[in-house]
Amino acid sequence: MTEETRKKSSNSVERIRREKKKRNNNIILACFLSLFVGHYILNYVATIEEPPLGVTFNIVLGCSIIAVAGIIMFITVKRQYFPKKRKKTKHIFLDEDYKEKMSSRKKQNKETETES
Repeated sequence: MTEETRKKSSNSVERIRREKKKRNNNIILACFLSLFVGHYILNYVATIEEPPLGVTFNIVLGCSIIAVAGIIMFITVKRQYFPKKRKKTKHIFLDEDYKEKMSSRKKQNKETETES
């Protein structure tokens, strides 16, 4: 790979990361706004004497908005700041020597089983 293609690929990876971070920040901001709207509905709209659509509806609506916004914000923060770490796997390529070793081990195991 030439130096120029490496720069292009690293720039595109960085751009994708920036866009993903910006999108996650927008989601977190929207969740904060939803939390405030849910809090307002739950504590102020539901407590007035004759609320529109009834007291119970406003309480359920406020709690639902707060719960959904909290769950979405938790998942977004978890994905952005605590990503899964990939385990590096060790690749084993089978060759004739490896097959011979495994077959000889199987024979030894069978012999020890028959002796006992």
